[in-house]
Amino acid sequence: MENKKLVIWIVAVVLAILCIVGVVFFFSKEEAIPEPEGPCPVLAPGEKIVDTLSGGLAFPGPKRDFKYDGPLPEMPDKMMVYKVVCPDPNNITEAYVRELAEKYFDMPNDAILKRSSPRPGGSPLYWLKTQAHLFEFEPQTGFFNIVKIKEKGTSYSKNRQDYPSGEECKKIAVEFIKSRGLFEEGIYFRSIFSKPSSGGITVRFGRIINGYKTWEGGISVSVGINGEIMRVSKKWCEVVPWKMAPIKTAKQAFKELRDGGRAFFVDRAMGSVKEITLRYHHPIRPEDYYVQPVYYFNYTSPDRDTYSIVPAIKQEYLKSYEETRKETEEKATSRNK
Repeated sequence: MENKKLVIWIVAVVLAILCIVGVVFFFSKEEAIPEPEGPCPVLAPGEKIVDTLSGGLAFPGPKRDFKYDGPLPEMPDKMMVYKVVCPDPNNITEAYVRELAEKYFDMPNDAILKRSSPRPGGSPLYWLKTQAHLFEFEPQTGFFNIVKIKEKGTSYSKNRQDYPSGEECKKIAVEFIKSRGLFEEGIYFRSIFSKPSSGGITVRFGRIINGYKTWEGGISVSVGINGEIMRVSKKWCEVVPWKMAPIKTAKQAFKELRDGGRAFFVDRAMGSVKEITLRYHHPIRPEDYYVQPVYYFNYTSPDRDTYSIVPAIKQEYLKSYEETRKETEEKATSRNK
């Protein structure tokens, strides 16, 4: 009898532990866009896609004195390229924009609405304005900003001590985006820009796609004195898996960085690379229709930590800047005929 009770007790303890582990795993795992059930095709030899980085890359030049003492990480030989799903322009109406502004920011129905003239190959921008706020909406991407309008004669403090602490700003920002339905799957805290800008401390949230952090895009919230929300920006595309792309090794990407190849720099100063990772480049321009992998080099320059970006997809699968520009000009010419 005692042995039977002991077995029952042990089973109950094991089940309880498994339940606890399951709950912890559920809340700690990073959400990601699921891969398709079937295999996606690989880019065919000779098939090229637009390099969404091409307009911001440094042209090939002299060698760069970057140093890296760690082992070069092993990376996959292929990565998924995602395609951006643009909003249906037929669904973007004045009523839709007003509903969006009211849903997220309580903008009243009588807010003044204005539209810009249609841009070449694009859609007009929308603005909703009250005495207190300006709401900006871009139909082509679904991106939006809302800004607290600065009252005439008002000056914002530049003293960091007048604003909530970094942790308080982060807590306020998280609570705000959760309360407004902006807390997306795959979101993660990225950084705090502690220098007061336009009356607020900026809290940035990035995005995770299939387990990889993204570069660019995301959600940012600016927190002012007394915790007031000064600005909210959302640049978050809807994406779907598209095709697999062959990518460079970390060794090849680092060699390109050092040898003066095509790269994006936040800080032109050279330095010691601390970490090499893969990320996704999240589009922030309407004409960028792909989410592509990039190599992210985190390095220390003489006065701060910074980073540089090298395209991860093998060059033979990417259109050059000149090719992309030529196609854009040809499209513009055909539209004007």
